[in-house]
Amino acid sequence: MTAGILAVVLSMTACGQDGVLSDAGANVVTVPDKSQYLDLSVLDGEGITEDGWNSYSTYTVTYGTFSSEMVPMRANLRMLETAYVKAEYEVGTMRLRELLVEKNQYIKAGTPVAKVTMEIDEADLLELERKLLRLQQRYIAAQEEFLESQEKREVLFAKWPPQRTIDITRYEQAQLDFAQTAMGYERQIAELTERIEKLRALAGQTEIVAKEDGFILDVSLLRRGQILENGTIILRLAPADKICLEFEDRLLHYGYGNQLTLSAGSTRNPQVFDAMVVSAVGKALSSDWTVGVSRLDGEYDIAELLGNGPFNVSGQTNVMENVLLVPAEAVTAEKQNYYVTVLGEGGSMTKTQFIPGGNNGKFYWVFDGLEEGVRIVIP
Repeated sequence: MTAGILAVVLSMTACGQDGVLSDAGANVVTVPDKSQYLDLSVLDGEGITEDGWNSYSTYTVTYGTFSSEMVPMRANLRMLETAYVKAEYEVGTMRLRELLVEKNQYIKAGTPVAKVTMEIDEADLLELERKLLRLQQRYIAAQEEFLESQEKREVLFAKWPPQRTIDITRYEQAQLDFAQTAMGYERQIAELTERIEKLRALAGQTEIVAKEDGFILDVSLLRRGQILENGTIILRLAPADKICLEFEDRLLHYGYGNQLTLSAGSTRNPQVFDAMVVSAVGKALSSDWTVGVSRLDGEYDIAELLGNGPFNVSGQTNVMENVLLVPAEAVTAEKQNYYVTVLGEGGSMTKTQFIPGGNNGKFYWVFDGLEEGVRIVIP
C-alpha cells in the first residue's frame, strides 16, 4: 500500500501536478490549531515594517483526514423492469369505452386507466347461485343426519365395559369421519361463493385501474367499443420502485454509503436532494448492477425527478486517513518543489521543503519532509 502511494506521489511530483489521490470513504473535517505570534526577528533590521512589527499566524502540523471535493458527475435514470396493465377477467365480455391516460404520464396505484363495459351472461350467474344453494342444502341435510345417528349411538352404548369402550371408539371415529366430510362441503361452498362474487364484481366493473405507481412508456392503440380479450395489454409501465438513478464511477471515487448531493434541473434553479450510494463500485450485490456504475437512493420521490433532468451528483470523498495536514496558504511552490516556513526556537524561521501527496485547495497532505507538532508560518 505504502509503495503504491509513493509511486503515485513521485509521479505527480515529477509532472509538477498537485494531484489528488481518491478512494471511497467518509468526509471528516479537521479544524487546525491556530495561534498568533509576533516576529521579533524583524528588530534585527531586515524586513522591518513601517511600524517595526510584523504579525503572522502559525499552524501546528497534526494528523487528520484528507478529503477532496469531487467534480460533479452526471447521473441518469435507469429502468430496471417494465410491467403491464391488462384487461383481466374469467368470464363474460369486456368492451372498451375510453382510454384515460397518455404516454409519458406518471400515475399512482389505483388510477383509472380505461373505462369499460362488462357484459356477463346472467344465465351463468343464475346457474352458479342455484348450484351453491343445492350444495348448502345437502350440507345441512348431512349435518342433521350425522347428529341423529350420533344420538342413537349414545343411547345404545353398552354397559359392559369392554363393549362400551368399543362403542365409544366407533362414536369418536364417526365424528372424525364427518369432520372430513364437512371440510369438503365447506371448501366447495367457499369456491362457489368466490366465483359468484367475482362474477357480480365483473358485472359492475366500469374501470381498469393501475396496480402500482409508475411512468407510462406506451399506450396500446385500441378503439372505442373494441372487445378486450382476457390478457389484452392496455399500457406498458415503468414501476416507480424499479426506476433508479445511476452514475458512472469507474475510478472508484465513491463507495457504498457515501453521502452525496443530487441536483436536478437547470443549473440556475435546480432542485437539491440528499442522496447516498447504495451500490459499491465493482462489488455489485445483484446482477442488475453494472460494474463501474454506482446507484443512488435519497430523500426524493422518483416522480419528482421524471422529466426534470439533467441530474448531477457531487460530494466529498475520503482520500487519506491519519495523514499530516498543512494549510494550502502556508505552502509555496518553486520549480516543482514545495516549501513551508517552519517556526523554530526563539522565533527563528526556516524554509523547509516537503513532498505533498496532493491538495484539495484547502490542505496539502504530507507524504514526507514534515513531522507532527512542527509549527509552520502562515503569511
